[in-house]
Amino acid sequence: MPRIPSRSIGMVLTDPPYGIAYKTGMRKDRHHRFCREIEGDRDLSALERAAPEMMRVLMPDSAACVFMAQETLAQAERIMRSAGFEVVNRIVWDKGAHTMGDLAHAFGKRYEVLLYCAKGRPRIRGRRWPDVWRFPRVPQNRLQHQNEKPVELLERAVESLSDPGDMVLDPFMGSGSTGEACARCGRAFMGCEIDPYYYGVAEARLMG
Repeated sequence: MPRIPSRSIGMVLTDPPYGIAYKTGMRKDRHHRFCREIEGDRDLSALERAAPEMMRVLMPDSAACVFMAQETLAQAERIMRSAGFEVVNRIVWDKGAHTMGDLAHAFGKRYEVLLYCAKGRPRIRGRRWPDVWRFPRVPQNRLQHQNEKPVELLERAVESLSDPGDMVLDPFMGSGSTGEACARCGRAFMGCEIDPYYYGVAEARLMG
């Protein structure tokens, strides 16, 4: 990210490690890649390092949208505010189905949060949506990453907070879903990914 020129990015849309040491427990094959802990997911240090760079590279009056888990949401908000952002909305992504979790002692978790953070005063394009967005999860048989977000959900964020031709940055791009959303919406895309396997998946998805 230090190589990216200042004030050159029209929007940041990203899904960083949540700081919850996540790995799926829902697969019979315990050697499957999805059963491994996400790299850098023990804390929010990756977001803490990236947030000031997001602020630097964004154009004035632009948005950074950051997915985050319920458990670490307050900490993520503090990180974004410390970098100079205003947290405008907690957008609830209603996945339409809840997780298994602790069946006897906790209610099923059905949502994740997309933090809409502002540098200056970004303008909402098109329809002014409410702050609950209902999109089904990516089906298990189509997942390319264990935390993959549906492209349609990402398209809504991209179309609401950037203009055609803008450069959208995803510093934690995983399997490249944000890039696909940008291609569909007529935006340019720049992404970073630390895991070589997922970088290859994203490259094949976006360049193939």
